[in-house]
Amino acid sequence: MNFLVVVLSYLLGSINFAYITARIKGIDISSEGSGNPGTSNVLRTLGKGSAAIVLFGDLLKGAIPIIYFYQDRYFLIYGLAAVIGHIYPVFYKFKGGKGVATYLGVYITTVFVNPHNSDLFNAEIFQILNIPALAFFYFVIFKTTRVSAIASLTTVLITVSLLIYANNEISNVVILSVIFVLILLKHSENIKRLREGKENKF
Repeated sequence: MNFLVVVLSYLLGSINFAYITARIKGIDISSEGSGNPGTSNVLRTLGKGSAAIVLFGDLLKGAIPIIYFYQDRYFLIYGLAAVIGHIYPVFYKFKGGKGVATYLGVYITTVFVNPHNSDLFNAEIFQILNIPALAFFYFVIFKTTRVSAIASLTTVLITVSLLIYANNEISNVVILSVIFVLILLKHSENIKRLREGKENKF
């Protein structure tokens, strides 16, 4: 494992596009809406254009370590480091987003580069429909519930399960499980509000 790549992946993940995009517009995103520096809060606060920029940037943070280092057997550790950087960014006093978009950057890129030559990921129909089906699934849940947390956590659970199925070495299972648990923990307040019927809806 290349520890320099781990550090660089973490630092890349620590670049928070929600903070940056909002700051350009003279807004402190941590003081607006839910206070979470992520795509959903930017959508609520700044609109679709800014949210699209943040989403693309966060996806890219997870994708870059995989694109460049997928031939390294520890490639998923680099993806995990990027997710940790997003959740606990050194540049923002370790107060970051919830890690969903950065993780999805890891997932999408892993599917396309397919380092373990998975039959599932090699299937042409899967390659064609993966992203559209994922997006459709997310928005159906989102439109039905009007709750971003439910759509996000369900999507993460499904994609983590797919990655574990395709990359089922014990080390990969552990790394992917850690990613899911971190994202789940970051949604603990959302889960609490859902139980109390107080979760914010779009």
